[in-house]
Amino acid sequence: MERRELLTGMAIGAAGIAATATPTAQAKSSNSIELSAQKTYPGVEGKMLVNKPRAYAVLEQFNLDGVIVLNPINVYYFTNTTPTMTKFRSDIGGLATFARDPKQPSFLISSNPQAWDIVNGDREVPELITYSGALNWENPTPEQRKIEPKAMTSGYTVRKGVKLTEREQRWADAQAKYNSTAVAGPAWAIVKALKASGLTKGRIGVDDMRIKYLLDEIGFEGITIVPAENIIRYIRMVKSEPEVALMRVAGFNNGIATMNTIKAIEKGMRFDDIERRFRAECAALGSEMTSFLAGVTIGLFPDGEAVPGKAFLIDAVSHFRQYHGDFSRTVCIGEPPKDVIARAKANKVGRDAVAEAIKPGVKFSELTKIGFDAQVKAGMPREILIVSPHTLGLEHGDSPFRIEGPYSKPADHVLEENMILTVDLPYIEVGWGAGHNEDLIRVTKTGFEYFNTLSEPLEIV
Repeated sequence: MERRELLTGMAIGAAGIAATATPTAQAKSSNSIELSAQKTYPGVEGKMLVNKPRAYAVLEQFNLDGVIVLNPINVYYFTNTTPTMTKFRSDIGGLATFARDPKQPSFLISSNPQAWDIVNGDREVPELITYSGALNWENPTPEQRKIEPKAMTSGYTVRKGVKLTEREQRWADAQAKYNSTAVAGPAWAIVKALKASGLTKGRIGVDDMRIKYLLDEIGFEGITIVPAENIIRYIRMVKSEPEVALMRVAGFNNGIATMNTIKAIEKGMRFDDIERRFRAECAALGSEMTSFLAGVTIGLFPDGEAVPGKAFLIDAVSHFRQYHGDFSRTVCIGEPPKDVIARAKANKVGRDAVAEAIKPGVKFSELTKIGFDAQVKAGMPREILIVSPHTLGLEHGDSPFRIEGPYSKPADHVLEENMILTVDLPYIEVGWGAGHNEDLIRVTKTGFEYFNTLSEPLEIV
């Protein structure tokens, strides 16, 4: 009990550093939580996100010499960059390579203009390989496809005879450098990266099998390509120092935005009204909504609107710099009936029991059993309960699934320091309503810390 109280105090104090902007005028009402603005995160700003020691260990564990990634969140993870063409929803916006050998370089692969972003110098990035387009390359034969074509070298105009600013000069220099070394397309850029990092042979993991198609199209052989989406999740599951800092902000922002939204709920509000408020609260704090549920999970409000005296859940997910927070509570408008209060109390018993158990070495299955049994013992009907631990990060579910066999099934992970997770504790009964409690948690060496301000599972508005 003492540890929970200590952690609660830490969480409340940490909330003061969570926001990146002052709340909106709408959020400044008397029922909102206000925070001072903070826009920097000392010690981690601009550092590479990838957990390199874990990446090397996991790649060795799965006998991979390196990885090539195309999924935008993995490109961001390995390069600290979301390429401009990814933001434009291009089919192939950018790629990254990562070698298991720490002595070998890793690469960001993107279009030529990305060089301007890289040389701005606002963060750490790996080496850059750029591609443009191919000159005089139409309807080639299969044999001609194996011959690397010349690359286009067009660029932006640089005015002559004027003194450029320091940043403009970096842009001009970068354009000259990368235009002269660009390759004709992403496939040839991958080959260039593999050659430069000693990965022209061996086993290479990919998070998208289109990478194999790109290399097959130009006849590149010598490597064995292995599907590695879940292997990469094994790397991402334990966070680096910069990731922990970003997730702390993501978690507190998400919890604050959710609580401000809950406190604004009134009788007769429809789902769209409440979701719109949550989206605005997230934006005021520098985050973006990912997912929002209000009512009876995905089914939303049974009556089409919020009704006094009926329990419903709020399950809110948002992201800050692509890292996610997740927070849920039970809500009741007006005086709650006795059964709503009783179930919320049992829900809190389950939450507290799970909290007491969280530390390195504990399995997900143990948390599930502890949360389930504690709530049933406290009077919750077992048939309405769901208990589901899951990690978070660049995905809402950062936990890898089992990699053997054609059917995905969650693996029974063991908690490690700097895993960040929630334990979903919803209870749902059609014809009655729904409730929920979920908090973002970082596993520490000896226990855990909350990444949102702790509050009662039941919110009465």
